[in-house]
Amino acid sequence: MTNERELEDGLAAFDQLSREMAETNRLLRTVRSDQTIRSQQEHALSAEMQDALKQATEASQVALQASQTEIRSSLLWTGLTGLLTVLVAFGGGYFLGQRSGTEKGQAEGYQAARNEQAAASWANTPAGQRAYGLDRRGSLDMLSLCQGNGWTTERQKGGTVCFPNADAKGQVMGWYLP
Repeated sequence: MTNERELEDGLAAFDQLSREMAETNRLLRTVRSDQTIRSQQEHALSAEMQDALKQATEASQVALQASQTEIRSSLLWTGLTGLLTVLVAFGGGYFLGQRSGTEKGQAEGYQAARNEQAAASWANTPAGQRAYGLDRRGSLDMLSLCQGNGWTTERQKGGTVCFPNADAKGQVMGWYLP
């Protein structure tokens, strides 16, 4: 009776761990997806910055050619001020976007780490240690998937139940205990 209860506890704990790991994987995929999107946005900002720099350079060249005439000094300072303004504006935008993306990524990373800590704390419980022991002996998959010789499954009360039955030779297969 105690072994059956421990087995049920171990299976329930294993199911819980599976759900938590699935949630952790989903969060990691979300973080990766968000990081890819942020990377694409940063790349787009970089391309825009290069275009702006190209336009600013062209504008400064025009200003330089015009400066060879009578208003040389005035146009030179205007072009350089415009270039500096563009650089500061794009640099500030890049900085703000980078900081916002970093904060969001860290928040999502901390949330994923909390879920992993919960799974790790369960793994250190007696039930978690038993499940780990079954896995080391190679019995956890056989037990959780009902794959022993002669074992059958039936749907009962909204769930699937595994029954170890005798195989064709009259033998019942068991599992190694941790």
